[in-house]
Amino acid sequence: MQHNLNENIKKYRKEMNLTQADLAEAFGVTEGAVSKWESGNTVPDISILMDLADFFDISVDTLLGYSISSKSIDGITDRMKKFLDEGKYDEAISVAEKAVVRYPGNFKILYKCAGTYETVLARKNIKEYCQKSIELYESSLRYLSQNDDPEISEISIKMQMAHVKQWDDMDKALMDLEALNYMGISDVQIARILMRKGMSDEALDKYTKTMVRTLVQNLDLATGMYIALISTDKNKAYTEASELMDWYMAIINATSNGKISYLTKIKTVVLVFKAMSLSCIKEYDLMKECIDQAYEIAKEFDKNPCNDFSGKIKFWHTAKDHNTSVYDEIGHSAVDGIGNLIAEMMHKPTPEKVIKKMEEAKKYWESIKEK
Repeated sequence: MQHNLNENIKKYRKEMNLTQADLAEAFGVTEGAVSKWESGNTVPDISILMDLADFFDISVDTLLGYSISSKSIDGITDRMKKFLDEGKYDEAISVAEKAVVRYPGNFKILYKCAGTYETVLARKNIKEYCQKSIELYESSLRYLSQNDDPEISEISIKMQMAHVKQWDDMDKALMDLEALNYMGISDVQIARILMRKGMSDEALDKYTKTMVRTLVQNLDLATGMYIALISTDKNKAYTEASELMDWYMAIINATSNGKISYLTKIKTVVLVFKAMSLSCIKEYDLMKECIDQAYEIAKEFDKNPCNDFSGKIKFWHTAKDHNTSVYDEIGHSAVDGIGNLIAEMMHKPTPEKVIKKMEEAKKYWESIKEK
């Protein structure tokens, strides 16, 4: 435990680009009084201490320089989690109630306790827990600077708050989620609330758009992970990379309704990726099968190219005029795309030793394309 009140007043004042005179004016004291606070000759009254902490947007504990044991905090949050895992909801709430009284200015406590109230709210539907959870999430935002978890941000906390609000006011929850819906990140939660409001058509529209976006995102995921795997130049990784393409192909096949769509072109990409990894482990027969199949699908696509999904996949339940066109960098023609994709993979950042192992796939493609 440390006491650095004088140093902290000076530190946070400077962080706000204020002079001693500026701070003195803000609190109705003399510049000399602020100078004495910062030199340690005197300390502010308790009422001014609380106002200073609020002014600097920190807790009184932080202003005073108290360092709370992370071990103690972790012990409390671990106990809450244990009770929740065991279904002992009353015990979890009891721990949360005591924790926020003991550590009212600790981000982790406020955030975890808010989550505890939210979890119990969903299980027991105790309305007062809704407001309590929201209040604690709001309080945690004031101490967000203490957060060291990269997965928690102001946006994620506000989304949690919006999710909690649906238990009390679905319209307000919808409004908040729509405001936070960057790149469709809230679409699934919005769809769930629409369903609870009996708005099935609107919910299906959201779910459809999310599914299309997920299809494209999963392609980025699969190909990105594929490149990372083959870059290790290990046989096991090459096999796993091939299986990763099988995984994504299964998603495509389960989603396609047989009509030509952008999914058709994606199939050629997946097959080429798989062929390249098979080349690396000398599975040349399977490699050739993949390239042959990609070529046939690409030629079929090029007869009637289509870069969207509208009405051409299963589970399509959105407006007819919804534009889902996708434009990639491998080329307008799917056949040209195969060659462009192979050429792209044969250059950096693919390691030289991996490129050499892909030569057979390149040679085979060149031999059949010339026919």
